[in-house]
Amino acid sequence: MPRKKLIRTNLYYYHITTRSNHKEWFSLPLDKVWLISKNAINKAMKNNPAIISQFVLMSNHYHLLIKTPNKDIDKFMFWFNKTFSDSLRKESGQVNRMFGSSYKWTLIYEYRYLRNVTKYIYQNPLRANIVDKCEDYPYSTLHYLHHHKNLGFKIESLINYDDQFSVPMTLNEINEVRSGLRKTIYKPNSKRNY
Repeated sequence: MPRKKLIRTNLYYYHITTRSNHKEWFSLPLDKVWLISKNAINKAMKNNPAIISQFVLMSNHYHLLIKTPNKDIDKFMFWFNKTFSDSLRKESGQVNRMFGSSYKWTLIYEYRYLRNVTKYIYQNPLRANIVDKCEDYPYSTLHYLHHHKNLGFKIESLINYDDQFSVPMTLNEINEVRSGLRKTIYKPNSKRNY
């Protein structure tokens, strides 16, 4: 399947995700992977400025909600994933590739969809039964926002966090977001009445 043609913009947010090779868990403790990922974000931002709204690191993948003022998401992602994977390889002693494939992206043109995408990203640890509240997951930008901790890089929160973020999404809501994130431009399935 050919790779979808990149849409370059500085007006809208991209949802980005990448999985580890063979969907295996990272071979380092997650707190170490978190530090490596934050350093990689900082290095990528030095080369290519970006506005990060969310970053959530899971055991074998990450989610990133990002906007690039210079319309260069590909350059930011090159530096981020390269630095991230090189550092993971060096720290773990692995020689194989760290990520299974190139990053996947979806452009979110409409603000009305951002709340559900934001909730979906932050609820990854809830769906994995790791925490009871989104803000308790330490490998998430929400944890740092909620607890007023220094993250090490600047984030621009799009949505005001409230207690509703920890109310689990329904299966229909989850499937709607997943469906929307499979597309080049986010659009949930429309319900047809025949």
